[in-house]
Amino acid sequence: MEETNILLADHFKENGAGHKCLRYLEIPAQPLADEMEAVRQADAMIFATQPIATLFQALIQVTLENSKPKILVVDHSASNRALICECLDQLPEVQTIAAGDGTHANHLFCEHSPSLVLLNIALQDTDGISLAREIRNFERSRQHNGFASWTPIVFLSSVMDENLLARGILAGGDDFLFTPVSEVILLAKVRSMLRIVAMQQEIHASHRQLKEISLLDGLTNIPNRRHFDETLVAEWKRCLRTDSPLSIVISDVDFFKQFNDVYGHQAGDSCLSAIASSLNESLFRVEDMVARYGGEEFAAILPGTDTDGAHAVAERMRRSARELCIPHERGVGGLVSCSFGVASLKPNANSLPLQLLQAADAGLYAAKRAGRNQVSVFDA
Repeated sequence: MEETNILLADHFKENGAGHKCLRYLEIPAQPLADEMEAVRQADAMIFATQPIATLFQALIQVTLENSKPKILVVDHSASNRALICECLDQLPEVQTIAAGDGTHANHLFCEHSPSLVLLNIALQDTDGISLAREIRNFERSRQHNGFASWTPIVFLSSVMDENLLARGILAGGDDFLFTPVSEVILLAKVRSMLRIVAMQQEIHASHRQLKEISLLDGLTNIPNRRHFDETLVAEWKRCLRTDSPLSIVISDVDFFKQFNDVYGHQAGDSCLSAIASSLNESLFRVEDMVARYGGEEFAAILPGTDTDGAHAVAERMRRSARELCIPHERGVGGLVSCSFGVASLKPNANSLPLQLLQAADAGLYAAKRAGRNQVSVFDA
């Protein structure tokens, strides 16, 4: 119990909660059956003696500290590591972590994702060039959204060898500093590299934002046709591997041209947005998706769903759209409604996604011919 008390007090102290937390060290240890009860009482006493604002300030402080860019210093010499880290302490906006060998450095890199690596080219268990290759291979393996992460690697070397420099750059290094290096040059180089990293992060963020926008329909804010096509290909392949059924539901707003003629195109846009939301809310599984297929048409992809399941989902979507109760004097029963076509199959080597789409489209036209505001299943 005493150990728990001390650890808790030290934790809050280290995270900047202030000296008041040290009062908790004075709490006498009491034997409790449940150690979790001790922790609960400890938290209660800390909050009772510590202003909430101070605790939040401590939390913010820890968050800001963890958000600082990290610099990984790799050098087999403890004195060199200490000198470099001491120099980098002049930059309050960064954190430094250090390793004395390649194995430890690789572990720290994978765990902390530093923004910059200062790497002595001569290590005891490996050479810096080999470690640089390992870092680049790790970054490529974690490629996301078409972008591989990139961390600047600056080699430190006491030997001025052009061939060694060229090998280091080819292995994935970005620059060389010949040691001993002055503080002025080291700090300038670090600032320069971190500036490039910040620019790269901004570019990646902009790319992600643009990609998200490119996959959404501007009017309804649900996935667009492009996103639908890409998802259909991916789910087709997945269902082919797992021998699972794949279903498509295609829907169309009944008499939508007449709706626009009577109420105007702005009302038509509002109608499509409301229907898109209702269809999207009718899907309960994270793997299901509905997209605007074109004009007043919508299409849903239901992986791992057979014909009966897809029919049930389509019926739920039909009711959801109908229950919006949007007036339509030329519609079915004076309200806006939708018709649905459903198709399902197990992908195989002799079938194509187009076959499933055509079957769902045929089901939609069958629903239209049968009087609209209904669901029709067509065999794929």
